[in-house]
Amino acid sequence: MNALTVSQVYVSLFSNYLEQLQTKRPELQLHKISVPTISRSNSECVPLELIEKFVSSIVKTTKIKSLGLDIGEHIHPSDYGIFGYAVMNCSTLSQAIRLVESHAVLLNQAFAVTLRELNDNMHFELESSSCEDVGHVLVELQFASVCQMAAFLIGPHQKTDICMTEIRFKHSPTTDISRYQKVFNCPVLFNQEKNEIVVPKTILSQEVRSASPKMLSMLQKKINRLQDEMNNNISLGQRVCDFLESYVGTNGVPNALIVAQHFNISLSTLKKRLHQENLNYTTICDEVRRNMAIKMVVRSSDQLQNISEGLGFANTSAFNRAFRRWTKVTPAEYRRAHLKSGHLRNNGFSAKGCQLSHELKSNFA
Repeated sequence: MNALTVSQVYVSLFSNYLEQLQTKRPELQLHKISVPTISRSNSECVPLELIEKFVSSIVKTTKIKSLGLDIGEHIHPSDYGIFGYAVMNCSTLSQAIRLVESHAVLLNQAFAVTLRELNDNMHFELESSSCEDVGHVLVELQFASVCQMAAFLIGPHQKTDICMTEIRFKHSPTTDISRYQKVFNCPVLFNQEKNEIVVPKTILSQEVRSASPKMLSMLQKKINRLQDEMNNNISLGQRVCDFLESYVGTNGVPNALIVAQHFNISLSTLKKRLHQENLNYTTICDEVRRNMAIKMVVRSSDQLQNISEGLGFANTSAFNRAFRRWTKVTPAEYRRAHLKSGHLRNNGFSAKGCQLSHELKSNFA
């Protein structure tokens, strides 16, 4: 499997942050931090692992865990290159946020963005598969950027109207709560089930100042080409796997037709192309549910019944049977073994030889 990548935009954002911090706090030995090299083309990507090491080095040296908030609070759409310029030329905030949903993977392949409408609000959900500490930084950067750019897009005279309903993070606060209140100016919750921005639909209907449909069309074509280039480097099986991981857990397992429609191909084409990769949809679904089930079971805060329902099983008995087939033990036994060993993040179940983590993805290597 190809290693996940991110836009080199992130290198620029964190490098600029380092330069500004060096000016403010010269006593910090920031010269010891190795800055990744970037190319002249802003469409180039760098390995996610490189950014994770870069960000980890910054946090370790500076002891600042809120750098995602610090950067996002002062973001300008142009900081995100062609992606940001496209957002500036959308007609409404609704169109802009849907563009983000469609192409967030161009910025970060570890991101999975989902939009959900619920009553009078739109839920902007962001799942990140980055390593935990860096993932927190990148999610906070993305959320702060979204809120800051929304205010910028409609113009300074409308800033008072940009007020999100709520911001929710899966992780605990990385800095003082007042810092989050200052950045987001709305209720911020932590240790939630999802990373999401809850935004009123009335805000999304507001027009973007100085939008140009012609410019957007031109930029959209270039973004689509970049998307095609990225997709050509990732197997369909891997992309189906990534889509299922973002879908399963809240909506159950989708049928193959839904997946085919997501990738704008026919059902027969989906099956044919998976067959060419020696895969089939049923097996992929089973492996995705297996990997997600194991990850969720080792988290003692998740009720087994909720896990069963979230993964689309008819009842807990069906879930127990499937889990025993995967691991040779029941979910409760598996959880007790991990609690006893104190290795909740361990990717193996010693006595049973059950390998966890991203085994499915390794099948696409």
